Amino acid sequence: MDGPVDTLWIETMNSVLDDSKLLTLTNGDRIKIESHVNLLFEVENLDVASPATVSRAGMIYLDIEELHWKSSIIESWIKGKADQKEDFQERLRECVTNYLDKVMTVKKVSCRELVKTSESACIRNFCNLFDCLALKDFKFTPGEDREAYLTYVEKWFVFALIWSVGCTVESESRVEIEQIIREVMTGIPLTGTVYDYYINPDRKDFQMWAENKVPKDETKFFKDKKFHEIQVQTVDSVRNRYVVEALLGNPKSQILLVGHSGVGKTSLVESVLRSIDHT
Repeated sequence: MDGPVDTLWIETMNSVLDDSKLLTLTNGDRIKIESHVNLLFEVENLDVASPATVSRAGMIYLDIEELHWKSSIIESWIKGKADQKEDFQERLRECVTNYLDKVMTVKKVSCRELVKTSESACIRNFCNLFDCLALKDFKFTPGEDREAYLTYVEKWFVFALIWSVGCTVESESRVEIEQIIREVMTGIPLTGTVYDYYINPDRKDFQMWAENKVPKDETKFFKDKKFHEIQVQTVDSVRNRYVVEALLGNPKSQILLVGHSGVGKTSLVESVLRSIDHT
């Protein structure tokens, strides 16, 4: 439960925090919180909370500046790759310095988001997406050039960065993210933007979504479908679905689709759900 601990929050939660453990809703309903249930609050701030409320709820304040994402989330994530060789972990640390640090800084200073996100949430989403997309393809084979392999790792790092930290900003701000990435990685083709490319595992290189992922002729898929059921695939729908389906493979991932009305959020969710093997 987030948000600031204001007077309304305290009044609403007052009944559930006493010995009766009864949560009273605005419509008059009362929900009994069983003894085996605990509530965990992650709040925005404690500016207007009284010491009594802080003590009663058992709140602990952590300064976000002291709990930096690089020393906590990222370092823990890299150390979790113990099954990989040391140079793999070192390349990840180099990528964090070369890409992630710079992108997080420019995002904080110059970019605008449709829905405001926290730094720690973006970093966790990056780690989850990298694990979902990349590690299944990271199988170093004997005789393979080690540097080429680590370059392939770096490409996946950049792709995961684009579609986690870089995808929450508005379209006008994506130019700032792209500039930082292109300054460091020179292997991305100049045609279009960095958002127009994905990693082709067969080529182990960047390829435009439109070249390989977007169907050229979809008329054969329209047969026996009602008009409102017809969906014409575009670059946007294909790459959004690609990321959503990848994240569904990780139980730690939570997915939130945001956008203005009519951009296709509902149709994307319905399409993904229909494709899931419910057996």
